[in-house]
Amino acid sequence: MSWFSKKPPWEMNYAENIYNGLVAHNDFGDLTALMLRIPTAAHRAYQDKILLQREMICFVALMRAAKPGTQLQSVLLAFGDLLVNKISARGIQMNRDQVAEHALQDIEKMISDPLPWAQDWLIEFRGDLNDDNMVALFADHCLRLYEAYNHGIETTKPK
Repeated sequence: MSWFSKKPPWEMNYAENIYNGLVAHNDFGDLTALMLRIPTAAHRAYQDKILLQREMICFVALMRAAKPGTQLQSVLLAFGDLLVNKISARGIQMNRDQVAEHALQDIEKMISDPLPWAQDWLIEFRGDLNDDNMVALFADHCLRLYEAYNHGIETTKPK
């Protein structure tokens, strides 16, 4: 390590901690493709899409907590940049404002109309969406994830 290497700004470290703590490793809290009876051939696509969904949920939870004038405002910008880089590495080209707009629209729909939202979300993985219990379970899972992220960010934010 060079004497002249710079440490990343605290905002970036905080954003990375949020990402790593809430989004990146959520194996225990996620509904698996097996639990949702998604065909094996679609498991990888499901994993990619649920990661993106966790990113969107977390981004909106952070937006909610980052009130103007708080330290989380700069963390929100760093988190948005982090998401853009991660999403870009997976082949999706969006800028921070586009990611934020998409996330807000998606989570608003998830909250206001969870069952149709879940059906739309799952349609590419499950041809038989007549299993209302599975759709409801997925919708409930995502809503709870959003609340957990809200709670986690609110209770640990800098004072």
